Amino acid sequence: MTTMKAMTQTAKSTKKAASERIAAQRAAQQRAARKRNLLMAGGGILTVILVIVGIVIVGLHTKKGTGSSDVTPASSAISQAIATVATSAMTAQPDLSTIAGPPSALTGDLLKASNGLPQVLYVSAEWCPNCAATRWPLAIALSRFGTFTGISTTYSSSTDQPSHLPTLSFRTSTYKSSYIDFAGKEAVDGNNKPLQKLTTAESALFDKLGGTASDPRPGYPFIDFGGKWKQNGTSYNPSILAGMTPDQVAATMTDATSKPGAAIQASADVFTAEICDMTGGKPANVCTATGVAAATTALVSLKK
Repeated sequence: MTTMKAMTQTAKSTKKAASERIAAQRAAQQRAARKRNLLMAGGGILTVILVIVGIVIVGLHTKKGTGSSDVTPASSAISQAIATVATSAMTAQPDLSTIAGPPSALTGDLLKASNGLPQVLYVSAEWCPNCAATRWPLAIALSRFGTFTGISTTYSSSTDQPSHLPTLSFRTSTYKSSYIDFAGKEAVDGNNKPLQKLTTAESALFDKLGGTASDPRPGYPFIDFGGKWKQNGTSYNPSILAGMTPDQVAATMTDATSKPGAAIQASADVFTAEICDMTGGKPANVCTATGVAAATTALVSLKK
């Protein structure tokens, strides 16, 4: 009897232990399942977070140009104003105090076009506010050595600062001169879309000289005056053009007593002096004019 009772108790204990093991296994399986579910849910949340972060990062690093991708032929008033300032402003003493970004002298190889003429290389973006300011005096200076046809107008980006500046565009223009060659490259349009492709040589020059000591990255605008001078950035404060239309700029730049007129005329004289350095002082009536001579003297001090 005792033996039978002991055997029965042993069987019960074994059955209880087996039940406890099964219960423990089921509980472990349930915990593991919950853990997997949590990991899967966490992974999904993490994926969503990463996607959101990725979108934010892309948004921060992708320039969204909101300037105009279109250009409009320059009005006759603009063409006439450029021609007027090109001839009349040379007899006035320029206010060189308006020059905010002086050029830098170059000592490397001379820059020449395939026709042998010294070349002015201009690389810019239509959305760029500094480029917007620079085109006005550059067009005036170049008009003293040759003739433009097909110049257009547009506006810089409305999200950059200063925003929505009236400007010219060289994308549709042609230039003829007996003294110099002009390569005006609008590399991207107002929406930061590729526009005019640089040649291999132009791209190499832009990459090499397009930066400054404080910021060596190539930037817009960049002008190489025949390998003798370079201009990085604008030569005067572009904000003085804010709120104007291209025709309003044309009207005011003939007046040296106005801020835009004084700055544009002075910058045009500096650019002209740099071109005169390229041409060996030709034509004489341009390179010896009062405003150009004053700018030439100022440039000499930069070479020292």
